[in-house]
Amino acid sequence: MNEALVAEGMPATVGEAVWEQRSAPADLPYQELFLALAEALPDAVFTKDLQGRYTFINSAGALYLGLSVEDILGRTDEELLPLEEARRTRELDQRALLSGHPLSIEIRERTAGVEREWFSTKGQLRRADGTLVGMFGLARDLLPHRRIEAARRRNEALFRAAASGSPDAFFLLGIEEGGSPRLLHLNARAESLLGHAARGAEGRLLSDFPHATFLAPPSLCEQVWGTGEPHDAEVEQVVRGLGRRWFHRQVRAVGDCLAVTVRDITEQRETEARLRLNERLASIGRLAAGVAHEINNPLAYVAGNLGFIGTELCRLPLPEEDRRELLEALSDAREGTERMRLIVQSLQSLSRGEAVALRPLALHEVLESALRMASGRLGGGVRVLRDYGEVPRVLGHGVQLVQVFTNLLVNAAQALPPEGGDIHLVTRRLGPSAAVVEVRDTGCGIPAEHLERIFEPFFTTKPVGEGTGLGLSLCHDIIRGLGGVMTVDSLVGEGSSFRVFLTVAEPAPETVREDARS
Repeated sequence: MNEALVAEGMPATVGEAVWEQRSAPADLPYQELFLALAEALPDAVFTKDLQGRYTFINSAGALYLGLSVEDILGRTDEELLPLEEARRTRELDQRALLSGHPLSIEIRERTAGVEREWFSTKGQLRRADGTLVGMFGLARDLLPHRRIEAARRRNEALFRAAASGSPDAFFLLGIEEGGSPRLLHLNARAESLLGHAARGAEGRLLSDFPHATFLAPPSLCEQVWGTGEPHDAEVEQVVRGLGRRWFHRQVRAVGDCLAVTVRDITEQRETEARLRLNERLASIGRLAAGVAHEINNPLAYVAGNLGFIGTELCRLPLPEEDRRELLEALSDAREGTERMRLIVQSLQSLSRGEAVALRPLALHEVLESALRMASGRLGGGVRVLRDYGEVPRVLGHGVQLVQVFTNLLVNAAQALPPEGGDIHLVTRRLGPSAAVVEVRDTGCGIPAEHLERIFEPFFTTKPVGEGTGLGLSLCHDIIRGLGGVMTVDSLVGEGSSFRVFLTVAEPAPETVREDARS
């Protein structure tokens, strides 16, 4: 190898290399550079003369042949390999020598007793004057790479199977400089949370799904990526189609990606909230029972004294007009004490967990009673507009329904501006078996984020000290206990509309006639 040898026509991937093997000045150590590079490569590098004798081979190539470099140099493949292997190798060498450009091929063969898959490149070696003097070869054993790739595919398949069967939503994100995280992989649970199939979502930026950016906000991704510290926290979020949800979110840096695991813990949080609510309601029930017991005695005194006053009024010599006014006031007081007695009785039944007895009620009488109870809190600028339709009696409990509609009327009045406004009371029959009462105001309205929580116990938007958060919750529970439904619609700045659906006590006339015919 004392002459200039040129790898003629080699592609750029191999290198357009020129190996000069000659007596060179000390400041041009091309031979030393070539030898150093060849020894550093994991691939087999070799040269042969026109008779097929090895003129150079690096350590990796010698290792593949299972011999030392000294045992290989100057010998042919026929001397080193089994006959069939040597024949195939010689055929490839001849093709490379006859071809005007390097040949690259993938082959599978046994070399030195080991099954291998080669990616082999062979080409001509010429002197500087173009004389063909031999050939060069590069060979890479593909099996280790194939095994690594197969292992990677198996691991990826196992990972996808495990992620798909996980109860958690799993996202694998790629981090791009100064940009939004990119979705690399997501499992089935993550698809439902994202609202998009994995096939169409993978490869896209997370910012393409604005409703889901809470899963991994860019600032959080940058923090985890920059510090390497994992993020582990609970987040509360309103999710499209699911309402308010609670999630346990973990974000960790894994290799050159971020792994995001999101578990929906809404059911757990709601269970905990219900337990806390039950504890508070139990305390309220015990308090209500105690209050009811304490009120009973003075209430009996008031009722007895009102009876005594009524008897004495009839005996006093008073002008008829004065007597009539006093007796009307006394009648209102007696009605108030009777309602107080029924409320106390209802509180006692509630604290003991007793079922409420339902009976047919005239709906408009219930509403008028609620109006009288609420009149002192409606204010002078409030107008109540009645739009009563023809409705039959409904099944209910008088005291409880009066409590519900009084609460709705007071809430409607409190939602009106200081100068006042209108409250509409509307009743309609709804099909053969239901009636609806609508309490509609022209007040400030309820923000959308509060609407879904409006019936939650202890939820209130009123300042501290002005609301307990129990009014609408109790009303909702009362109506539900009576077999009815309560709903609300609201627009900020336009007002709110609460609707109470109740079961009628008797079917519609046409329904009765149809039943009689059947």
